[in-house]
Amino acid sequence: MTKDDRKRIDEALHRAEAGTSSRIAVRIVPDTTLDAFERAKAEFLAGGMHAHPGANAALILVAPKARTFAVLGDRALHERVGQPFWDGIVEQMTTAFKTSTPTDAIVLGIDRLGDALHEHFTQAAP
Repeated sequence: MTKDDRKRIDEALHRAEAGTSSRIAVRIVPDTTLDAFERAKAEFLAGGMHAHPGANAALILVAPKARTFAVLGDRALHERVGQPFWDGIVEQMTTAFKTSTPTDAIVLGIDRLGDALHEHFTQAAP
């Protein structure tokens, strides 16, 4: 991943989280084989995201060498968006991974999460 790729991801994270009470993390792991969802759950816990106030954090885990990824959201986020949201984001990211760059797919996932966060977890201005 290049410096420009990291910058695009950081900018997408900033846009997605801005004005919300939520947090999104992206983990890119070097594993060649893994259960992406189980690894995402472990990373979610290890990163303390399960303790984020509001239970509305999300994580995107990508394992390029294993050609797999997972998207995971905490309890309050899942309760608001429901399973069809997660199915849709995985479907859209899968298509993007096949037809575009990994960075484009990750940014797409972040943007979709950001849309949900802004809809459900926007903070009032001080």
